[in-house]
Amino acid sequence: MSTIAHSLEGIALSRAEAGENHLRINIFSGTEGLQAVLFRKDRKNRANDAPDLFDEIELSLTPARSTGLPFVRECRVIAQRRELAHDHKRFQVASDLARLFLENGQHLLEPKPFADLLNFALLALCKGGNPQVIYFKALFVFAQREGLPVKESWLSGLTKDEQTHVRSILRQPVESQEKELSSLCMLMDSLRAWLNAETELRC
Repeated sequence: MSTIAHSLEGIALSRAEAGENHLRINIFSGTEGLQAVLFRKDRKNRANDAPDLFDEIELSLTPARSTGLPFVRECRVIAQRRELAHDHKRFQVASDLARLFLENGQHLLEPKPFADLLNFALLALCKGGNPQVIYFKALFVFAQREGLPVKESWLSGLTKDEQTHVRSILRQPVESQEKELSSLCMLMDSLRAWLNAETELRC
């Protein structure tokens, strides 16, 4: 990240202790991809409390002196997604999405399409979409946007019935797919196994 003071807008994906007085927050931004910042915990102004996971935020940053990480001077929450914490399955899938971006978001050449994908998936979760379907579609599209031959190699290696099922899931809107499907669990396991074995993507 540049040492010049600037602002950063993105989604908070993780928070971890960084010494007694700071949190290290990882953010995925449509302009700068995956970035880490330091947030001071002992602020008196509660308006500047650390953002929650999955919040969309805008940060004003000052450059670091020695650690290489910029410090958060101001934090403005643009959108909160507190409803995710009220449902275990939705929170788990949101966490899986965060892990996908944390594991694979460091070297994306064009982060904007991936930021759009993350926003879309989290919004679908907040609106009550099937978590199973949302993660499957997000993972498939993430792999496609990374230029991986997920369609040409993984999908073509499935049976015709499985291929038809996958195409149906990908084509239909999330809100029209309500049921939990055991067959989708098997397809998810198959897709993850292929990505972890045949590509550098980790999921």
